[in-house]
Amino acid sequence: MKVHLKIEGLPQLYKIFNKKKALDFEFAGQTIKDFAVGLARKYGRGVDQVLLDQTGAIDMGLKVAVNFSPLSYDTRMDTPLHDGDTIHLMTVG
Repeated sequence: MKVHLKIEGLPQLYKIFNKKKALDFEFAGQTIKDFAVGLARKYGRGVDQVLLDQTGAIDMGLKVAVNFSPLSYDTRMDTPLHDGDTIHLMTVG
């Protein structure tokens, strides 16, 4: 599956992604969890440290939206994705 990733307010990720604030990303799977795991596998431990908490879920300090719709913290890892979706990762606050 291929999605568009947009990053807002996460300078650590900008650095990892060669100062890009947006990129297209292909991964195996169909959920936000699959996306997060694929991103960490491709870009390494730095992504793990910025994006994921100790349980492997996207950190509570980050807001996630798919196609501009914010996702609920308790169910966001299971949110289904579709080819061409846009995922926004933002800092909370």
